[in-house]
Amino acid sequence: MSRLAEASAEPILVEAPVVGAYLLELAERLGVTVDPATIHAVFDRACGGQLNPRGPDGRRASTLNGSGLPLDVNVTGGLGEVMPVIRYVTQSGTEHREFGPRVAAQLAVIRDLAGWLPHGSRASADLLQNFVETLFPDPDKVAVGERFATWTGVVHHAAMPHHLARLKVYGNLSAVPGALRRLCDAWPGFAGLIPEFDSRRLIKPVFAALEVDASGDLNHKIYLDTRTGDAAVPTTLVRYFGEPVREALAEFARCGVDPDEIHKTKIIVCCASSVQTSSVTTYIGHARHLGTIEMARELSIRHHGTTRAVDALTRAAESCGAMWRRSYVALGFSAERGLDKLNVYGPPVWTQCVQPSATGVSEIVRPVRAGPHR
Repeated sequence: MSRLAEASAEPILVEAPVVGAYLLELAERLGVTVDPATIHAVFDRACGGQLNPRGPDGRRASTLNGSGLPLDVNVTGGLGEVMPVIRYVTQSGTEHREFGPRVAAQLAVIRDLAGWLPHGSRASADLLQNFVETLFPDPDKVAVGERFATWTGVVHHAAMPHHLARLKVYGNLSAVPGALRRLCDAWPGFAGLIPEFDSRRLIKPVFAALEVDASGDLNHKIYLDTRTGDAAVPTTLVRYFGEPVREALAEFARCGVDPDEIHKTKIIVCCASSVQTSSVTTYIGHARHLGTIEMARELSIRHHGTTRAVDALTRAAESCGAMWRRSYVALGFSAERGLDKLNVYGPPVWTQCVQPSATGVSEIVRPVRAGPHR
């Protein structure tokens, strides 16, 4: 199969051990020390045992990326270094057609995953559950067609191979009216995190995230979507967010993206605040015609000091019978250090049925077409 054909091929259902093998392959290529049993156990619980790109109604199971597969993997670093971490976002409960049962399934997963944090306290699980319940006070009343309730972000760090370094829960701000207001009223960390906008036509908050780290400290995040294709978006973002977005857009341009064309791809801004620092991160979606492939490699050299991390995403996927599909590139800006973080995102996508071999590397078994969850 040619690369072009593979890139456009329909993704198929994969079992959790297949993705676990990919994460282990990625860790080896990044030189990150991990515990294989922990990687497999955490991912199996986080995704619910399998990843299906199609929901029970035949639609995309997840809006996490364009493939419908409820998975995104990323590498991160900055200031000339790659962080020794394995990071991914996934979504459980996609086998449920109704919103209420989906939220219930996701809350059960979140509470279980909180037990993998080093402090392993019920307090963290309770905080994350309260965050979700603030967004969705009555999930059974949400329309059946709403697919996105929560996503779960997992970080494994080389310094603690038997635990989670971070656990993040993303929640949809659009599913229930008044979600952001309730969140800011109940959680001071979200209040004042984003500026007031005179128009929601170009920029609007779409999801929030609460992250717990290994020490039990919290990180609050709000993500804002923009109107793709509107030439006013870049200047409007700079007007509201100032230097952080201006510097990120300038860096994207320095690395090959035409500043007059960047509005033609998806742009997302994330405002974050923790006890340590606050930051603004600017994301741009993958667009081959805008040169984002070459840009990601140039950014990696400038901010990671090497292309090793972004290359590892691709090569680990290929060694496991998958193809890595780029989704986003993000530059983070803090007041203390300026542009100090580069994240490169994308899921491994399988278009043939694979399973882990005895050596831990996945083998192609037979073609399978994605179908409803089982």
